[in-house]
Amino acid sequence: MITIIYEDADIAVVHKPAGLASQVTASGSNSIINTLPETWQPVHRLDQRVSGLVLFAKNTASFIVLSKAFADRQVTKKYRAVVANQPQQASATLIHWLLKDGKQQKVKAFGKAVAHSVEAQLSYALVQSSLKYHLLDITLLTGRFHQIRSQLAAINCAIVGDVKYGYKRTTPDGSIFLQSYYLAFTHPTSKAPLQFEIDMPELWHKYGL
Repeated sequence: MITIIYEDADIAVVHKPAGLASQVTASGSNSIINTLPETWQPVHRLDQRVSGLVLFAKNTASFIVLSKAFADRQVTKKYRAVVANQPQQASATLIHWLLKDGKQQKVKAFGKAVAHSVEAQLSYALVQSSLKYHLLDITLLTGRFHQIRSQLAAINCAIVGDVKYGYKRTTPDGSIFLQSYYLAFTHPTSKAPLQFEIDMPELWHKYGL
């Protein structure tokens, strides 16, 4: 179920559940776009099997301002991820160069620049561990296609449920254990600082977290 966390005349912050696409897909599967007013425009997107906060602009002027804020890295985006392999370092900044395979809708992370690749950066910190699983807090420093999924896989920490990037099996609800839980940005009209945060998915607690 979609939950509107915040709404005013210019913007809306929506909690997207895992399994719902952020945009209309070629297969015609249901998307968050189809369930909200046609005039609302998503300023960024989440993968279909990822849950969390999505920011919408309710008019063109707000969309332009917010899109520029994302492009200029003036928006703070934080994620939670659950992995089965503990990272070698408790915290680190990962820098990779990502090369997209359009046919497979997948990217590969390289340790150095290769032809047609784009640089990707994120910082993570180990928050909590159970007997078999580890919870990471992640701050995106760039916004690339499948960035978190591919970069964590590159350090042998594929996200739970992410079979595309090397995890061994799916989760009970088919989701990837990756959540966009925090957004902070400046309101496009009032210029007031805003921040939003949501709780960890209930299912994750069954993994000892």
